[in-house]
Amino acid sequence: MDSESSHRGQVPNSLAIEKIRGLYEQRTVSPIDVVRSVYSRISTYHDKAVWITLVPEDEARSRAEELSQKYPDPLKRPPLFGIPFSVKDSIDIAGMLTTLACPSYAYTATATAPVVQRILDAGGILIGKTNLDQFATGLNGTRSPYGIPRCVHDPDYISGGSSSGSVVSVAANLVSFTVATDTAGSTRVPAALNGMVGLKPTLGTISTVGLVPACKTADCITIIAPTVDSTMAALNVMQAYDEDDVYARDPQQLALLASQPAWQWPAAASPLRYGLPPQDLLDSCLSPSYAHLFTRFLAALPSLNATPASHSPFTYAPFAAANAMLYGSSIVSQRIVAFKDYLATLGLSQLHPVIKTIFEASSGFDAVQAYEDIFALAGHRRLARKQFRGLTSSDDGGGIDVLILPSTALHPTVAELQADPIELNKRLGSFTHFVNLLDLCAVSVPVGGASWESVNGRDMPFGVTLVALPGREREMLEVGRGIMALRV
Repeated sequence: MDSESSHRGQVPNSLAIEKIRGLYEQRTVSPIDVVRSVYSRISTYHDKAVWITLVPEDEARSRAEELSQKYPDPLKRPPLFGIPFSVKDSIDIAGMLTTLACPSYAYTATATAPVVQRILDAGGILIGKTNLDQFATGLNGTRSPYGIPRCVHDPDYISGGSSSGSVVSVAANLVSFTVATDTAGSTRVPAALNGMVGLKPTLGTISTVGLVPACKTADCITIIAPTVDSTMAALNVMQAYDEDDVYARDPQQLALLASQPAWQWPAAASPLRYGLPPQDLLDSCLSPSYAHLFTRFLAALPSLNATPASHSPFTYAPFAAANAMLYGSSIVSQRIVAFKDYLATLGLSQLHPVIKTIFEASSGFDAVQAYEDIFALAGHRRLARKQFRGLTSSDDGGGIDVLILPSTALHPTVAELQADPIELNKRLGSFTHFVNLLDLCAVSVPVGGASWESVNGRDMPFGVTLVALPGREREMLEVGRGIMALRV
């Protein structure tokens, strides 16, 4: 065995990328140590619904050995050297099944999604493919024949979805980060419910080639990680132009985003200007625990040099209108397009009962309605853009830097969700559905010091989401770092 692969030290409980990198640089832990630890944790973890397909342990060990032998010099290692990661099972990896949590749909992928290949090329170690709400339809994590992943803080509660297994694989310290997706909130909701960072980047900046679409015009490949630094590290590898992605932003568009004047925050003279949902919406949506914590969080925001947009015109109307459109208009028919061949062959009979109900309600829209919705959405998008500060540093005409929202409205138990699967799922998306439709980026972070008590007496996290114009991911993550450091 290569000397770099021999056991040198204890793998820490946290698998945050920056922590594992530091141990590798110190030569106190090796990739083979990390792989052994990961598979030991998986074998003993109580929740067996996290994974749909695991990479065999001997293959992961061989990968770790290969990396150690190829990159003995810590100064010459690729950025994700020896970092274990998972992938949501709606994304293709050559030679592995892609199931979308639907056994009758499953197929063996012949190519690896470019975003996953970029991670592998950067030294990542794939551990497996994770469970999800069937056809990536849902925000709750209970809609899979492969079992129901549970919240890591209290297993009586939902994990959130559709990236359910993905978030648990990270929050349970089984991997360092996960490649997930977010069309309507499928990263932000589970991240919030499990106390993780959930980044939904700018549309068209991470390739969606190899992703089975849910709503193709609004699909986004995302990152769930335990820290801001881990999220940044994964983002720096995953974000790249792909000419084969028909919805990719071209190099000129990417250059324009990169050239935006940076926020001056946290400079004392440049407070972060934020907008909020109207109080009546918060009052009608939020659970009592979440309402209390959101109020406490807002009271702490001045310590981050953030100020509300109360002195300048701001309306939440376009965000609310777009939020209602994703499942209340012809846009939802994109789900039928994505699975047209499957449905033509097998119909709805083999779908999860709740998914069957949703698909039945997704048909019946005509072309006239579709165009009416396209035009309406364009209007909402234009008005939403007007709520933000302009793209030039000289702009002083008001507007917000970020929209700040509760990441979700409540945290149901599994039993509560199953008793009311449609309405509670809708409430989970009270503040999430509009982001991709309006071409915005967002990150959900846990609020430092904010917790509420579950029915079993366990501390549960509370998350908020920052929403901004395209290209502001990294600046939002830095704001998120400050929010995570609060003691609310």
